[in-house]
Amino acid sequence: MKINNINSNITFDRKNINNNNKAKTSTKIAALAGSTIGVTAAVAMISCSHGVKILSILKNPNALLNILKNIELKEKDVIAIASSSIAGGLAGGLATDRKNAKAKLKEGVVQLIGNYVVPTIAVGGGIKLNKALNKKYNFPPITRPIQFLFGMASLIVGVIAGNKISRTMNAGMFKEDDYRKLNWKDWAVQFDNVCLVTSISNTGTQLAKMASRFIPFAHIAPGYQVGVKQTDLNINA
Repeated sequence: MKINNINSNITFDRKNINNNNKAKTSTKIAALAGSTIGVTAAVAMISCSHGVKILSILKNPNALLNILKNIELKEKDVIAIASSSIAGGLAGGLATDRKNAKAKLKEGVVQLIGNYVVPTIAVGGGIKLNKALNKKYNFPPITRPIQFLFGMASLIVGVIAGNKISRTMNAGMFKEDDYRKLNWKDWAVQFDNVCLVTSISNTGTQLAKMASRFIPFAHIAPGYQVGVKQTDLNINA
């Protein structure tokens, strides 16, 4: 009876500790601010590559919005925005919560490599492959939906492969083998990659421009998740 009571208390205490291990409000604010600043900086740099000068953006923020209305973002743009968002969210999180630094760094690898770099490259590769296979056939009402399906299939493969690669990287860098399996949040943040698939499978259309507009806003989420990440106290429990 005593042993059972002790085991029950240990389990109860672990659950209590885990429930209390939540990000502070200051950390949430800092992570959100850092991620937002990172996304804004990346979009500003992308705008510069399209002929908009930094000074003109500072004087007239509407210039940045006008670029967003007409730009069609590509794979390299998505990776740049994601990288900047994650770096900003990580910086904000570390500034207010150093004790969970390792957890945030590991989540940063999962988000950047697992949820963005690998899936985005897979999406671009899948659609380019489809275009190459259908080079002789260019009937948009048929070819564009097929390209979209190719892109979506590539995205799913990329997310699964990216998760495995990021886990392997974390195990090598941190000498820890804590299994970080895919969860619903990993699939939810793929909304921007769905927009990317829509954009590059409908190049030159209003639909492509409309889809691209959502991408920067969707990229605030991964940086925030990295910044507020807490150590999982139930690992190896």
